[in-house]
Amino acid sequence: MAPIPAPRLAAQLPWTQVFRLAKAGATALLPVGSTEAHGPHLPLSVDVLIAEAVCQRVALRLEAQGIPAVVFPAVSYALTDFAAAFAGTVSVSAATSRDYLADVMAGIARAGFARVGVINHHLEPAHFRVVHEAAELAARRTTAKVVVPDHRKRPFSPLLGVEFTQGGSHAGAYETSLVLAAAPQFVDEAVRAGLPELAVDLPARIKAGAKDFAECGGADAYFGNPAAASREEGERLLELLADHAAAALSDSAPRTTGPPLPRK
Repeated sequence: MAPIPAPRLAAQLPWTQVFRLAKAGATALLPVGSTEAHGPHLPLSVDVLIAEAVCQRVALRLEAQGIPAVVFPAVSYALTDFAAAFAGTVSVSAATSRDYLADVMAGIARAGFARVGVINHHLEPAHFRVVHEAAELAARRTTAKVVVPDHRKRPFSPLLGVEFTQGGSHAGAYETSLVLAAAPQFVDEAVRAGLPELAVDLPARIKAGAKDFAECGGADAYFGNPAAASREEGERLLELLADHAAAALSDSAPRTTGPPLPRK
């Protein structure tokens, strides 16, 4: 059996290959995450790790459909007000984040990519609004179609589990499982095993006026049940997220008919 090809990563390609990919109708994928506290057992880069892992799986799905794809370097800083008080969290204002994201998306499009898929896995509501707004700005400035798959919406979201749909998934079983599948070396298993479950409905707390994780009841920047996470569940979630994003991107995308494009 032939080995599964690795996704093309723009950062590892010369500009000439990126140019050829764009001209061949490739879809550009942009992972978007944050640098913020995710409990005492996960790294600050959780959202970036998940977004990159999903992008790589989406790229392989698109390639299997005859749609060339290339993954660009991740955007790693974002609006993250709820975790701002925790060491290492870097929060960027909504206006700055919106303008920066729009410039990055438009810059990718101006390289010749007619379709840009923005794979965001930082779920703070204000940030996700910024991502959608930035995509609209970038699309207006260019001729590209900028797509932001949103896995928070029904009917897809219930497939991600009760913890996700009830809003308590920050650094809980949901995100911890994803990191166990995507980058297990960054999970502190000794700490994770001893964390008690915090069953908190974050949207309800936010609607009630909570302004940060501490006010929501998450003094250690986690919610949900990290101890219940598993690599198997993380693999299931990654596959679901990749399927969802690939479906959003594959509609009307051009298929290649010529020989395979070169890989590095």
